Formats: sequence, structure tokens, C-alpha cells
Amino acid sequence: MKPNRENISGLHHKKPRSAGISVLVYDRMLHPELVSTDTSRVRPLGEFDVRMWLLSGGGHMVAVSGPPTLFELACFPNKLQPDRGLIERLPCKGDKQYDIPMGERHHYYLALNEEHVTDALFDNSVTELLRIAAEQDGMVSQRRNELGNLEYLSVLVAQLHRRAVHLEGFHLLGDARVLVRTQSIIEPNAR
Repeated sequence: MKPNRENISGLHHKKPRSAGISVLVYDRMLHPELVSTDTSRVRPLGEFDVRMWLLSGGGHMVAVSGPPTLFELACFPNKLQPDRGLIERLPCKGDKQYDIPMGERHHYYLALNEEHVTDALFDNSVTELLRIAAEQDGMVSQRRNELGNLEYLSVLVAQLHRRAVHLEGFHLLGDARVLVRTQSIIEPNAR
């Protein structure tokens, strides 16, 4: 892939970073090869197979497959992202909560938070996010510029609590001094 070519993750490496990550929720799998990724992992968690990717430049994709399928894409939006199967598009501005049924037996909850941080809090957040990733077997993707300054740091953690799948994404954007946190829970309906 050409370095300055835009893909569906909406990353332009020549443009300055800004707060602008959105979460797109789909009822079907997207093709991960359409997006530039740094790392991936597959984990069985309870009734589900959870496929996770961290995007080059910040953001994540998660596919939760079981009886129903749910696909979560946290990225900088652009026109190349498909509308087919799109359930919801949520800009990560301020605090938001979203929930929908996932098939007949499960429910999907999503909480979003965007926080502008000071330089001191930014540096502390880097240390804290790397600690969280190490302690919880999380995925990490980061890039530093030629001066050693952090351009972005993304951490994705997936765990099973009782019968519920918990996913936490943290995206720290260097130029904008923004921390975006996503927390998703997929749990069985109360019977």
C-alpha cells in the first residue's frame, strides 16, 4: 500500500492529528485487509470468537462472532467506509453511551469518552496505558516521530467476566493531546 494513500481507516500521515475518532458498529464482518493494521489477535472468549486489530495511526477493529456477528471499528472516518451493514456511527466527542440487542440472546453496550489532556497527564497516560496492557495481556500499537515524540498509542484489552465479553480500547493522540476510551460489553440477556 502506498504510504500517502488513504484507506478506510482514514489515516493521512501528512496531515496533523486532530480529535476525530468515531466508532462505527456493523452487523457483519468488514474485510480487515482494507485497513492498514499494526497487529492482530484472535481469542475465544466464552461463546464468542473475538478477532482484534490495532490500526496504523490509531484506532481498532473488533469482530465478535458467535450466534450473531458484531463488528466495531474505531477510526478516523472517511468516505471509503462501507455503509452496508452499518448499524450506528458515533463520533467520540465527550461522553456517550449506546446499546442494542445483539441477536435474541445477547446485548451490546458501548461507552465512549474523549478527554483533552495536559502535557503532564499525557505523559502519565502513556505510562498507565502500557501498564494496563502488560497486566491485562492487551495489544499495543504506537509510533514515535523522528524526534522521539509519541504520535499515537493504542491499547486494546479483551477479557471474559462471567459470561460477558469486555473490550476496552484506549487511543492516545499526540498532536491533539486527546485520549479516547471505548468500553464495549457483550452479555447474555437476563433470563
